Amino acid sequence: MTILADIALPLPLPDPLTYEVPDAWVPLAKEGVRARVLIGRRRLTGLIVRVHEDRPEGVSLRPLLEILDREPVVPADLLELARFTADYYMAPLGEVVRSMLPSDLPPWGDRKVWLTDAGALSLPRGPSEAAVIDALREGGRMTVAELQSRVGVLPDLDADLDAIIAALAEGGRVHSEEHRARSARYVNAVELAPGEVSAHLAKAGRSAAGKAVIEYLAAIGRPATTAEVTAAAECTPAVVRRLVSLGVLRQFTQVERLSLDRHMMGARAELPEIRLRPDQEHALGRLTGVLDARAFAPLLLQGMTGSGKTEVYLRAAEEALARGRSAILLVPEIALVPALARAVEQRFGDDLAILHSGLGVGERHQEWERVRRGEARVVLGPRSALFAPVADLGLIVVDEEQDTSYKQELSPRYNARDLALVRARDSNAAALLVSATPSLESRYNAERGKLELLRLTERAGQGSLPEGILVDLKEEGVSRRPGEVHFSERLRFEIRQTLADGDQVILLRNRRGYSPILLCRACGEDMRCEDCGLPRTYHRRDRRLVCHYCGSMLPAPKICPHCKEDALEAIGAGTERVEEDFKELFPGVTVDVLDRDTARRPGGPAAVLERFDRGEVQVLIGTQMVSKGHHFPNVALTAVLAADAYLSFPDFRAVERTYNLLVQVAGRAGRGEKPGRVVIQTYHPDHYAIQAALRGDDEGFAREELRFRRVFHYPPYTRMVQLLVRDKNRDRAQGLISELAADLAAHPFARAVRLSGPAPAPLERLRGEWRFQLLARSADGRGLHRMLEEVLPKNPSYDLVIDVDPQQLL
Repeated sequence: MTILADIALPLPLPDPLTYEVPDAWVPLAKEGVRARVLIGRRRLTGLIVRVHEDRPEGVSLRPLLEILDREPVVPADLLELARFTADYYMAPLGEVVRSMLPSDLPPWGDRKVWLTDAGALSLPRGPSEAAVIDALREGGRMTVAELQSRVGVLPDLDADLDAIIAALAEGGRVHSEEHRARSARYVNAVELAPGEVSAHLAKAGRSAAGKAVIEYLAAIGRPATTAEVTAAAECTPAVVRRLVSLGVLRQFTQVERLSLDRHMMGARAELPEIRLRPDQEHALGRLTGVLDARAFAPLLLQGMTGSGKTEVYLRAAEEALARGRSAILLVPEIALVPALARAVEQRFGDDLAILHSGLGVGERHQEWERVRRGEARVVLGPRSALFAPVADLGLIVVDEEQDTSYKQELSPRYNARDLALVRARDSNAAALLVSATPSLESRYNAERGKLELLRLTERAGQGSLPEGILVDLKEEGVSRRPGEVHFSERLRFEIRQTLADGDQVILLRNRRGYSPILLCRACGEDMRCEDCGLPRTYHRRDRRLVCHYCGSMLPAPKICPHCKEDALEAIGAGTERVEEDFKELFPGVTVDVLDRDTARRPGGPAAVLERFDRGEVQVLIGTQMVSKGHHFPNVALTAVLAADAYLSFPDFRAVERTYNLLVQVAGRAGRGEKPGRVVIQTYHPDHYAIQAALRGDDEGFAREELRFRRVFHYPPYTRMVQLLVRDKNRDRAQGLISELAADLAAHPFARAVRLSGPAPAPLERLRGEWRFQLLARSADGRGLHRMLEEVLPKNPSYDLVIDVDPQQLL
């Protein structure tokens, strides 16, 4: 019977494709390994998600080309999570799997081998060795994968190709050469083969050095590099090679250990002694009890900014490791990793692995491989770190759980916060959502008993909540122009006072660039992007006009390209202009900017934050990147220059985001011994979100916003799915979304669903495509999911975006 493999490919396909497994690759065919296949004339890499013998009738199947891994790169628990993700978010399984793995992960079989002269003349020691030598004689220099394809199933069924190659190399009969990726360095490593240690010791015979190697690997309980093993056992590499040839050890390659110091902020120092308050002790005790019970527990840790939430979950991670388990710590953005990474590294040392897209290729491979092999049991990173292949997961922490960055905006459109709960459930682990301003969904789930609420009610140490200062910009006598930023008299006074006291200041302007529009006052030309129909943002420092939606760029003109008049004016203000205005008002004061543009410069956000932390910079201006998770004891003043920026967004979550941002920015002040102040400038001083942030009335805000959500049937009282059709032809896009709306309205379950639209999306045209959307809401999430599965096309011939539980509707 022919063995078949279902392979999930990184393509928008509704189901995996089935391939035949050639006899040569049958020994390696298992779920969770990668395979190369042909799609038309394209060679693609996918993941085997099922091995079976259920050949479909009347269908001719292609054989797969090769299998890339000896062991699964996606373990069984993560493969189950991938299936859940694909089903719930209605995304192709292949795209889910692709998001779980580091890009360019090197294949097992890239190592090249060839016979030496001695090997070509030697007599083989057994039929399996004969098969390998014959293949090398015939094919010459080849990769291990090509050799596997030639020899297929070895005559000795329990023989291992790697062990045979190692034995031949030990006798000088073959040479081998590692494949070297340009950005990564690989070294030889070994681990004990499956079996009892006593059996391995017996195979080693009288070799004291061989027994020392076995005992060392058994003691550390993890793989080790050949250099580490030979140093620990005080033996030569030949001893290790002999044990590999005997089948006692398994040899593989791994990325050479690279230092990640450049991704951490601050120098190593002794950990300060921190005595937990009673509320922290209670929270930690509950988490410890969950770890002891080895049972799933979803918890919400809510505490004001600066209340010591990080200390609680880091101690919980220590408790997880003390019980032989692993922990994953998620933060919403890469910019938050450097400061936390140093604190975590000081506690956990080599047990820490960092995973995020800002690492180099070699660094990513190294950290991922260390996690997979059990060398690192604490993983820190943004949403993609959720898929780290840790063993025996005991704790997942989702810090700043309310942050919308946990939602991926490209396929697969998953929410890492929600999937963290699923992974913890399947691992009998604790899932700890952490926030000073929990999302309304999490608050609602805590009220219903789906999340256990743990509260921290005081600030850590001598810190106190900052004094709130409200500035009504209408009373400033300033003409209100779109996007304009103003330094009020009160704000200037507070800045002068703070700087005179030797303290630091953080200013928030949640818009990067110099100005959102470069306008010609003569003819009205506003330099719109041809593909998006929206004005390009003016970046004065780089003399560029940039579309922040599609990324297209133009040189900034000196005169209007349309009417040739010298009448160009920058309208509105981003972080660049705020910096310029600040320097005019406060000459000689050191200023730095933290936004997505500066984060791309050498050193990234860590360099900016470290300068500010050392006190080299007095004032930090930035976008929302400055508002989250940072601990700067010398910051005495924070200010929100334009608190209304989010309130006007055409999105039902706009008010919640405004409130969260205000509270988070306020929380950066007064974290040291001195009291802090926060200045909020607004044209809407009476808005309940601004008033609640100013008074610290968290429950009042939640009550008012939940009332609004309930009245208008928005989440968390309903489940929502956004359907978006994109097309270069406007009429076609509109017609397709209208057909979908009619099909959904005709479904029997439609009576329990609220359909909003179809209508143009708030950003109607992006990247040359017209966008029309339809929102479906229902209190019955499962029923809504079933209806969509039955109505939506499985493999649409047009561009259909399905966003389950969307976080933004632009």
